[in-house]
Amino acid sequence: MLDRNTAPSFKATKKITLPDVEIASIGSGIELFSLVNHNLEIFRLEIVFKAGSYFGTKFGLSYFTSKLLPAGTKSKKANEVAESFERLGGFLEVSQNQERLVVTLHGLTKFFEFYLQDLSDLIFDPILPGEELEIQKKIASQSYLVNIEKTSVEANKIFREGLFGTDHSFGKTLEPSDIDLISLDEVASFHQEYIKSSSFNMFLVGNIHQKHIALLHEYFNKETIHSYFPIVSPKMNDVFELRKEKADSLQSSIRIGRRMFNRHHPDFFKFLVFNTILGGFFGSRLMKNIREEKGLTYGISSSMVPLASEGYWSIGADVKKENVPLALVEIQKEIEELKQQKVTESELSLVKNYMKGSVLSSTNTVFDTMDKHKAIVHEHLSKDFYDTMLERIEGINSTDVQDMANFYLNDLSTVVVG
Repeated sequence: MLDRNTAPSFKATKKITLPDVEIASIGSGIELFSLVNHNLEIFRLEIVFKAGSYFGTKFGLSYFTSKLLPAGTKSKKANEVAESFERLGGFLEVSQNQERLVVTLHGLTKFFEFYLQDLSDLIFDPILPGEELEIQKKIASQSYLVNIEKTSVEANKIFREGLFGTDHSFGKTLEPSDIDLISLDEVASFHQEYIKSSSFNMFLVGNIHQKHIALLHEYFNKETIHSYFPIVSPKMNDVFELRKEKADSLQSSIRIGRRMFNRHHPDFFKFLVFNTILGGFFGSRLMKNIREEKGLTYGISSSMVPLASEGYWSIGADVKKENVPLALVEIQKEIEELKQQKVTESELSLVKNYMKGSVLSSTNTVFDTMDKHKAIVHEHLSKDFYDTMLERIEGINSTDVQDMANFYLNDLSTVVVG
């Protein structure tokens, strides 16, 4: 009989093993990655184009293409397409970032085939209405004018401009002056080159069978002619310190950081552990000092952002104007302490267990697992990147953490807005 008075013995998980995805070629330059779970009655299909903000003749073309794709086809209006998906329990999302444009369909497996004609038409034969473009341009301009009044938004903008420059998409923000210059012909040309004539990847997960794979062959086997060029990072800029006053603002937003590396770098996991200790979770040193002890902010954090060929690292916090000097002093104090003193084994163990738990919880569902496979594909990671992650985290010691602080946290740029 189970003894409920005695807690089960603790057993650390040392390794995770992601289930393999099936890979099939749909057409020239088109690959399908699929992961099956027959316990579900649903599926998720993601169609990913290398058509992010970095590409195209103007900044913003990817963004407005993503907004116009759901605006109807030559045979159906936007509301008719939306209703056709919703009537069968499905819904569509179109998103984009610096590198990719993604069309995502969630639906019921039993209606899989009935979604595909409208989905294919929206992607490859959209109507791209001019009146909808004008509406989206007005929305984007108004959103910018509203959001830029927030100190956090403006601090992020200035910080990225300082790191990457305003001539590179990594450092750009879509502003009204850019929005006004976007024409329908340019959106149509972008769509033709980077969507309609371009290769892409498909990620299908859920209750799927071979008949569903065959249907994707039927609807998405396209001739692709566009060849990609790699994303090139801008030159490194000098360290900067910028302060922008906003007289009517009650708080100030702080951003401190620098250009860094992506997941391929040999120091990635070492720095990830260091970052978690400093500001990467609720029990971090920055949170304990600046939120809990000093009461200077509701939240402060540090994070790594991997990009195509590099990345950046930053600390972010919002504080009252009068508390900015003290907050900056305390942030630097925590950094210096990590440079001068090794972390204790108890703190290091706590952080590593937190990180390993986060990794395990991020693979709970079949959809989470596919997200890991997407990262492997998009970032050209080794197939065992996530399988060996727990071991790599566990292998990091206090000397590694101190080395990261001393090697990477000397030339930091600072932005304060408010």
